[in-house]
Amino acid sequence: MEGDMEFSASDHEELERFISYIASERKLSDNTVISYRSDVEEFLQYMDLRALTLNDFTLHDARDYVRTLKLEWAEKSVKRKISAVRSFFGFLLRRGVVRDNVFSSISLSQGSFHLPSVLSESEVRQLLAYHGKGFDGERDHFLFMFLYNTGARISEALSVDVDMIEKGQRRIRIRGKGGKPRFLFLSPVTMDALEDYLVARRQILEAKGNGQEKALFISSRGNRLPFSSAHVIFTEVRDALGWQKEFTPHTLRHTYATHLLDNGADIRVVQALLGHESISTTQIYTHVSRSGLHKVYDECHPHARGESDEQS
Repeated sequence: MEGDMEFSASDHEELERFISYIASERKLSDNTVISYRSDVEEFLQYMDLRALTLNDFTLHDARDYVRTLKLEWAEKSVKRKISAVRSFFGFLLRRGVVRDNVFSSISLSQGSFHLPSVLSESEVRQLLAYHGKGFDGERDHFLFMFLYNTGARISEALSVDVDMIEKGQRRIRIRGKGGKPRFLFLSPVTMDALEDYLVARRQILEAKGNGQEKALFISSRGNRLPFSSAHVIFTEVRDALGWQKEFTPHTLRHTYATHLLDNGADIRVVQALLGHESISTTQIYTHVSRSGLHKVYDECHPHARGESDEQS
């Protein structure tokens, strides 16, 4: 759901009226106004991509939107985004633009803080050893490897075109959250897997007569892989592996960050690689990296070894 914000002129006008209202009448803070603008713009772009309109947006559509957000964002961010869109619909309802505030039925119950789901290194090996059948299996295997090796959001991964890949530099320049550019870096192993996947991709496109498709990740029909397919892919593979834990595209982003920290990466480097504006967002991963911190402590701190020998 990243990229340039494009939606109708009428929706843009409603957005500007809403922003003026929350700034001048509700007197929300500048930071809240900025966040709400970004959240509503993201929602309007989502609607535009799916040819939906404000007046025809249903509760079913709202629930689909929430599921889409949960694939990409942490719980705290999802709650803020839904709160912003709910306020937007409330404003439109009072103005008679929509018939109902469909987001008023979406629960934003208070959840306790919880650490993100992270795969162990053995679970990553198990995942990358798994191969489904046919082209979909080849693509899914490379998608898992790509997400784990780059830390990309699923929306970022699905927006990559083949011509964006700088093979000589082993990197891809993307526009992340807020349209900010950053690089995704590909390991040599990932580059090898990329070449294998591109062969399978080319065969599908030739068979479907769609050689002009630019998307890196495509469906077996030869079109860009839709965002809605991600949840299905991850659920099916989780079930095939017999896992009970949460496994979503964002799980691999969490795992990427945690494993970097576990192996000694500086938190500010991880912040830059993830595209986090604030380091406080990245610091959640220090909570799930304690095993790595203990390992570094045991190996590097002089008082971490031989304590039992020194005690008397």
